[in-house]
Amino acid sequence: MKNLTKLGLLCCCLFLGVSALASIKPAQQAVQEATDQLLTRLVQIQPLYVGDPDQFFAEVDVTLGPFVDFSGFSKGVMAKYYRRATDAQKTRFETVFRRGLVRTYAKALVEFDNQRVEFVDSTAAESEPDRASVDLKIYGQEGAIYAVNYNLVLLGSDWKLRNVTIEGINIGLQFRSQFAAYMDKFGNDIDKVINNWSVDV
Repeated sequence: MKNLTKLGLLCCCLFLGVSALASIKPAQQAVQEATDQLLTRLVQIQPLYVGDPDQFFAEVDVTLGPFVDFSGFSKGVMAKYYRRATDAQKTRFETVFRRGLVRTYAKALVEFDNQRVEFVDSTAAESEPDRASVDLKIYGQEGAIYAVNYNLVLLGSDWKLRNVTIEGINIGLQFRSQFAAYMDKFGNDIDKVINNWSVDV
């Protein structure tokens, strides 16, 4: 489960780098172009991981930030507790959630270096033109192959990552369960949950 989750977080990273366009690209084309752009960027920043990890994380955040729907992702993680949270708590959790994901993504980028990505299929429901699903295979180390699904949402003219499923394991639901468990642990105190939040992978 640990490696699958890290792989899923890596998959999120592979969705980076798409420039804003006047016309909307097909979701799979956006992901394919983003993958190529990110892997090129990694060659430039990977030496920072050892020499200056904070800068490495910052560089990943700069690249990742515009192309992941952190607001929608964190809202889904909070689930029913989102309605009871104050605006300040929602914003603070999104910030903490983003920081944890970015750092985990960055580490996954290093761990799953030299991966090969094969795109399998892309679907979009006619009833929901602002949603898309992209299926792919990630070839990891030692010949491991993982079936991955990106859940994308169209915001403006850009496809953004909302969730990832790896080998049938829904990462968003995993984090949602973690948030609920933290609420039980900390007596339904949202501030304490935020203060103690970590990305458990």
